Amino acid sequence: DMHEVTKFSGKPYTNISFVYDNVCSKFVYVDNSFATFVGISEGKLTKEFLLGLIHPDDRNYAVDKFREFQSQIWSGSLEFRIQLASEIHWVRLTPFLLRSDASDLIAVNVQDITSEWNNMDSIRRYTNKKNSILNMLAHDLRGPLDIAHTLTKTVDKHIDDPSLLKMTRSISVILSQSIQMIADLLGRELHETVEVELSMKRLNIVKKISEYLEECRKSEASADRVFNLTSSAKSIYIDLDEAKFMQIMNNLVTNALKFTHPGGVIEVDILEKANSVLFSFGDNGIGIPEEFHSELFDKFTRARRKGLNGEPTLGLGLSIVKTIVEWHNGRVWVESQENTGTKFFFELPKVNTSGATS
Repeated sequence: DMHEVTKFSGKPYTNISFVYDNVCSKFVYVDNSFATFVGISEGKLTKEFLLGLIHPDDRNYAVDKFREFQSQIWSGSLEFRIQLASEIHWVRLTPFLLRSDASDLIAVNVQDITSEWNNMDSIRRYTNKKNSILNMLAHDLRGPLDIAHTLTKTVDKHIDDPSLLKMTRSISVILSQSIQMIADLLGRELHETVEVELSMKRLNIVKKISEYLEECRKSEASADRVFNLTSSAKSIYIDLDEAKFMQIMNNLVTNALKFTHPGGVIEVDILEKANSVLFSFGDNGIGIPEEFHSELFDKFTRARRKGLNGEPTLGLGLSIVKTIVEWHNGRVWVESQENTGTKFFFELPKVNTSGATS
């Protein structure tokens, strides 16, 4: 329907579309509203002009997708940013191939999804805050409760007054229930995140990790640690299931907090390769005995240990990291030395069409 109404920057436009003749390399139809949207007269639209509108970080991605479309190895919609005057807009392009004897026509539907992206960005920011709170529960709250529980049981042994003993045992029960509630909450969050189908999306992973670490710095749970981020480029784009990738981050941050002393350093490095991205996640904590390296990513491994403040562990965190990495067709490994620190590595392909489920 060429008259369906869509909104751009709060202004009504007809459904934006154009038709491009791939054989003659020219536009054979341009919707008036599209010409108005991009700020050029209808007859002067060129492929070079459209390419110039695309954000530099997204240009190669858009060109590669167009080539895949021409070769019929990809179909669907792609999303990227364009620069209009001083404004950045997110757009969704859906191309259709219309072949005839005389021409090879490509019809393209365009939607402005800037508001949608802005809303999703707000949701992602709140999700990062939620993850920081979960880290606080895992580290700064559960640890002290465990210590208080242990101390209460120790005091019980030195109390002769039955009424006082009854009160201390009630305190012990309350502390035990609270610890279990935290464990249940973290367990449900962990399993709800991994036990769903992959939802792949192209993300600027440098920006995403930077935002996450900034929330960690603000959190009371990790304010006494130093978080450093280094990257081989300011922007690196990769196909990921964002929720599951952030579960990797959550698990590795929680692990580092448990085994790194206050004042310790947690470092994340991102290295872009030709077809993959290599992540390293290191700390200068107590390290992992070499005898446990080979089974570290197993479920319920004997390598699981209580944290420095007595934080319990389910023995599942690193096995879930491995599972999520493998769902993304990646690989994960560890380097660690006792009393020196630990560094986890995982490498993921830039482009991933995996449809794996749990």
